[in-house]
Amino acid sequence: MPNDSAQERPREKVLISPRYLAASYPTDHHQLLEIFAEDFEWSAHADDSSLTVTSPCRRITIRHDQAAVGRGPHLVISARAEEEAPERWRTDINGNVPIESVVTLIGALAAELTADPDHVIYGIGAEPGLLELYVDADAWDCFDDFGLSGFISRDGHAAVVCRRSDSTAPPIRGDASITWHMAASPDALGPLWDISFTQKTPPFLTHAVAAETLDAQPTLRSTAFAFPAVLAPLVTIERVASPSPGLSAQSPHAGPPQSPEPKRTPKTR
Repeated sequence: MPNDSAQERPREKVLISPRYLAASYPTDHHQLLEIFAEDFEWSAHADDSSLTVTSPCRRITIRHDQAAVGRGPHLVISARAEEEAPERWRTDINGNVPIESVVTLIGALAAELTADPDHVIYGIGAEPGLLELYVDADAWDCFDDFGLSGFISRDGHAAVVCRRSDSTAPPIRGDASITWHMAASPDALGPLWDISFTQKTPPFLTHAVAAETLDAQPTLRSTAFAFPAVLAPLVTIERVASPSPGLSAQSPHAGPPQSPEPKRTPKTR
């Protein structure tokens, strides 16, 4: 048998900061979707390069297309009022999106679909284009100009952007239906990842991903997930110490630091 001693050792955990540069490979997204479909009992269909999972109500589909990697969105979430109806809203995921953001997005979608399916499809009860986001002013700058508003990281590597449907700004990615866009693009590397939400996407989904992106606390991650070495100079990676044997108290480094009180609570329209 092969030597699996390395795999048998406990996986270490690390804190990665900033979290918007805690990139993950599209293959991680594919594996996550497989696990999600099995755990939540969504139907799954696979062919040579793609995997499509469909909600029990047949109104939500999540498609991962490995052949699209490097050429456009490889993970697309679509919602319809009924199975054969036209697409009502869409979320596009492109590039090395941190796996934590994908987990947050799909988890929020599945939970709300169980609780209130019409809220997921129609976004009932929320004002379009309005999100209340808690932002650390030491990590992000607010902007509102040229028909766009949102936040840009102090290092210039990431942004959370809102383009209202009546904006005079050029369409994001050439698609006028996109109203929210989160992206990371380090100067030295170029585009790393982006997530786009079309106009009728329920705000709770957009908020979940925006809040994950804007969170200034490090990401706690197992070293079981491969991390792109090219990003190492741009991030801080801190090993999480394991609790000492015989101690019942939890190590102070066993999880990410608690979030501080927000320094401002801007509303972005």
